[in-house]
Amino acid sequence: MIWQPKAKMIFEILKKNRAKNWSCIDIGGGNGIFAKEILKLTKSDVIVIEPSPFLANECRKNKLNVIQKFLEFVKKKDLPSNKKIFTCFELVEHLHNPSKFIKNVRKLMNKGDLLALTALSSTGADILTLWNKSKSVSPPHHINFFNPKSILIFLKKHKFKILDISTPGKIDVDILDNDKLLIKDRFWKTFLMLASKTEKLKMQNLISNLNFSSHMMAVCKK
Repeated sequence: MIWQPKAKMIFEILKKNRAKNWSCIDIGGGNGIFAKEILKLTKSDVIVIEPSPFLANECRKNKLNVIQKFLEFVKKKDLPSNKKIFTCFELVEHLHNPSKFIKNVRKLMNKGDLLALTALSSTGADILTLWNKSKSVSPPHHINFFNPKSILIFLKKHKFKILDISTPGKIDVDILDNDKLLIKDRFWKTFLMLASKTEKLKMQNLISNLNFSSHMMAVCKK
């Protein structure tokens, strides 16, 4: 439900950019669930960067290439020399220093390499509506909240060429529906009470298309 669609999104990005036989470098790849899924589609090199000994060992059990290091200790020589797409899923909201992180990523990239990252968006419909009642707002677990406007400024500041910023989220309305007793906004309370399943789906599609979902993806190039 989560990782297969993510793998398909990354595969579509590669196809859109006519990127064939590129290596995929998954930063903070955990036990390699995404790596296994993207490997099925690309059939090229996939490398997981994962500092946790336990999770890195899980990757090895699944016969995945893994670099067991924190990102700042990874060197260019550790990675393939061919074109690469770097992926980073739901990580930046946990970082104490996003600028330091993105600088370290850029150092590992060659000119023309791609970076695709996902993060929570602070202007997501469910977060703005639930606000301090939102389960996504949970410091110190989540300590950074970008949005489509600010992530654009952030990536440009670090000299990336922006290819696409979107919010392809699917569950904002579901989250609101599940937490409707916590909602005070009159519009959302009424909408969730009266709307049919089809109307809720239409609203979700509208939220995503207008970049007001709380699930955000940015794609950029060095």
